[in-house]
Formats: sequence, structure tokens, C-alpha cells
Amino acid sequence: MLAVFLMRLIFMGMTRQSPHLYFVIGLIFSVGAASALAEGGPTTTAQAVAPKNTAAVQLDRLFAQLAQSRTPEDAQVVEGLIWNVWNRSGSISVDLLMDRGLEALAEGNYETALTFLDEVVDLAPGYSEGWNKRATIFFLQDDYASALNDLEATLALEPRHFGAIGGLALVLEDLGDKEGALEAYRRVLAVYPYLEGAGEAESRLTVEIEGRGI
Repeated sequence: MLAVFLMRLIFMGMTRQSPHLYFVIGLIFSVGAASALAEGGPTTTAQAVAPKNTAAVQLDRLFAQLAQSRTPEDAQVVEGLIWNVWNRSGSISVDLLMDRGLEALAEGNYETALTFLDEVVDLAPGYSEGWNKRATIFFLQDDYASALNDLEATLALEPRHFGAIGGLALVLEDLGDKEGALEAYRRVLAVYPYLEGAGEAESRLTVEIEGRGI
């Protein structure tokens, strides 16, 4: 089941034309990432009083639907709609750079992909998927320090990012931090109750850490 969950997270929308195969993975747990995970990311006074844009309102509605989905199939439909919103940067040039970066990533050309994603982040620092995709590349290159920085940025911009939170759980467990992994699994299930493999992993770690109960 862990392998299934890993593949589910890694391949969720490699392109905008295929929203259910997108390359996402959360990376390494740290104080900064833990804070974003537990507290829902930093909120400045400006953010608190600024009116929400259309995408933010749409995401709020979709995440409410995702949490209340009655079947895995219903949840996957909502998931696809969320990816559709996340994939839109609001800039044609940024979208083009992202597409080219993802094409290079799909071909295993990490250096070329990183070049494109560096431009995405520079041009659109408020675009969470730019940080998330670049974090993925850093992770695949075993550059955990850089990956961690981008993961923190992703979660600060979008604390409900189920791909990043779920990937974070996988990495924590792989690093031997089962308590941290369990916390992350529970967090991702609160956002996306039907995320494939997450429920099984949460149950397994609960037994390992907390026992089977009476």
C-alpha cells in the first residue's frame, strides 16, 4: 500500500492536459514546514484583510467539497478540479515555462527542468506550484536543503496542498520519524479523506505507535 500511495502522489498530472498525472511530492520535515503544516501557514495582516481572488474562493469551495466527498470517485473528480486551479499561474509566459519544465522532468532531464522552474519561481514567487515543482526536482537530485526551502514556501502559500503533505508523510516515515509521519498522514486525511493509501498508512502507524487499544 505504501508503494501505491507513493506512486499516487508522484504521478498526479504531469501536464495541464492530464490533470490526474501531476508530479508532486512533499519533501523533508523541518521546524518551518511543521509550522506551516500545523498552523496552516503564516498569515500577515495584509493577507487577513485583503479580499480573496476568484481562484482562492474557488479553492475554498472545492476543498470543502473534497473534505465532504462521500466516495473516492467523487473525491477524485474534485481533486482534478483543484489541480486545474493550481495549475493556472495567471501568466501565459509562466504557464509556458512550467509546461517546458514538466516536459523536461518527464524525460528525466533534471537540470533543464530546474532551469525552467527557476524562471517560474523568479517570475511568479506567489505561485505555489512553481515552488512545489522545483522542490520535486531538488528532491529527485537529493538536494534536500534546497528542496526543504521550496517545500516551506509551497506550504506557506498553500497549506492544504495534499500532494506536498502526503509526500512529507512518506519522507518522514522513510527517515524513521514515524510520529511525524503519522501527524502528516492525519493532516492530509483531514484535507483529503479518500487520498489513496493515506488511510491505510495512518492506521498502520497508529497501531505501531499507539497500539491497538483495549
